[in-house]
Amino acid sequence: MNWYKTIKLAQTYDEIMDNPDEYTDSNAPDDSFTAARYFSIGQNCDSDENSYCWIYNGKELRVEKSGTHALNFPDLYSYNNRKEFTGYRGWYDPTQKLISVIIPRVVGQVDPALEASSLPTKLRVALSDKFGTDNKLVVF
Repeated sequence: MNWYKTIKLAQTYDEIMDNPDEYTDSNAPDDSFTAARYFSIGQNCDSDENSYCWIYNGKELRVEKSGTHALNFPDLYSYNNRKEFTGYRGWYDPTQKLISVIIPRVVGQVDPALEASSLPTKLRVALSDKFGTDNKLVVF
């Protein structure tokens, strides 16, 4: 069985963090827990209609309500070019006051630190300007 088929639709990010065993598949513990955490921000049943999908290409922050990255930003992030995309992307969940940030990985380079402080200042400022300063950044 593929671990991603067992992801439960989480109510909140805090629910997952408080009950990690419930959201972790023993066949792929790291992947399943990370996926559950990611999909609980802006894509869960309580916040999906009020959430915002965003993408940052190093120059501008583009934002769309709901949808997916590939549908909202096909010029930047299609299924064909997502492996080459070197920008940042994620979701803003106003219900939980969380912003998910996926840091791009470059083949052959060490994975970056998964901390808000490792994000470029321009990105952090753009997210704060758009969504406010009272949100928590969760980096993946």
